[in-house]
Amino acid sequence: MILLWRLSRGRMWRIYGGFSLFALWLLLRSLALYAAQALMSPAEYRAIYWQTDIADLILRFLLVWEVFRHTFPRASGLHKIVSKGFSCAAFGLVIFSVGTVWSYEAYSRFHSVYPVIERSFGFAQAVMILGLLLTARYYGVQLGRNVWGIAVAFGAWSSLSTANNAMIDLRHSFLPYWQLLLPLSCVAMFAAWVWAVWAYAPNPAIPTQDVPDLSPDLDRWTEDWKQANSAVRRVIHP
Repeated sequence: MILLWRLSRGRMWRIYGGFSLFALWLLLRSLALYAAQALMSPAEYRAIYWQTDIADLILRFLLVWEVFRHTFPRASGLHKIVSKGFSCAAFGLVIFSVGTVWSYEAYSRFHSVYPVIERSFGFAQAVMILGLLLTARYYGVQLGRNVWGIAVAFGAWSSLSTANNAMIDLRHSFLPYWQLLLPLSCVAMFAAWVWAVWAYAPNPAIPTQDVPDLSPDLDRWTEDWKQANSAVRRVIHP
């Protein structure tokens, strides 16, 4: 509620629309879960919790998009370069490969699709935020307090949650610690977000000059990747 209050007070909800929508979703989901816990049976509550958790996982990509579009705005010369590089198939292959193996392990242990999706999406989001921050650092893009706080807090929480889930998969006795660390890490993330949007501090403008045109190199790399991907598919499915 404090987070939404700061976003509305400074009219930052118009600027950070995806982040504001996600914050509103968190509040509505929390209230709905409190009501469900009080009015429904434990089985019904668990069903609603996991169903809304899937929507929560999908909406977290709004945070990734928010960080990307403010760090590399469409008007900047870096937008086309980073958007191509960030969506490159090699990066997606790493996420898919690790996520698939991890998802299989989670499904074989819990026999439920919900932990599978949670682990795969959480891993992908953590890596995507880290990739955006490293790319911004590589190109010397300065981040303002708002975007920096949103990205670092969400990235740290996603990384901690991913590491926590990995520990649970390796040793199920770690579950009691996860039940303690997860809510504490969520509170820390919310506190960092409140600090980040307490005052409007956007990213400094990116100079439009002296941005190299790497489109031919990226196009050639994309074509090489397609050929390599076709070779891999022929090996897997001869």
